[in-house]
Amino acid sequence: MTDGHPDLAGYRQGLAAGELRAQRCTGCTTMFWPPRPACPRCRCPDTSWERLPDTGELFTWTVVAHTRLEGFRDAAPYPVGMIGLPGAGIRMIGRIDAPPEELAIGMPVRWTLADSPAGGRRPVWTPVQAVREENR
Repeated sequence: MTDGHPDLAGYRQGLAAGELRAQRCTGCTTMFWPPRPACPRCRCPDTSWERLPDTGELFTWTVVAHTRLEGFRDAAPYPVGMIGLPGAGIRMIGRIDAPPEELAIGMPVRWTLADSPAGGRRPVWTPVQAVREENR
């Protein structure tokens, strides 16, 4: 699924407004990610886009050592993690802006928009402790 895919329109609009968003089914109220034209639980086609929390928890992570993705080759190695979002019941995958040796399963992380090696601005996750130290 590319950024130009119509299923991502609500997600892109949220980023433009400074919000991370995911879909919620108006039929059964299930929140889900990635976006789809219908709810994966009840198949209802009626969904809304809702704001997600700014912080999550690092569920798992790995280090991308080699990649063929244009723009990311020079960034490798870099960590990518699966982030659990409290109250939403979903997990998202994203780049993590921290050295791998500082990461730990369960640590709190916060998303911010950052320049992507592939162009444009995308969410990047940073350990909450690192965010606090930057704001001092």
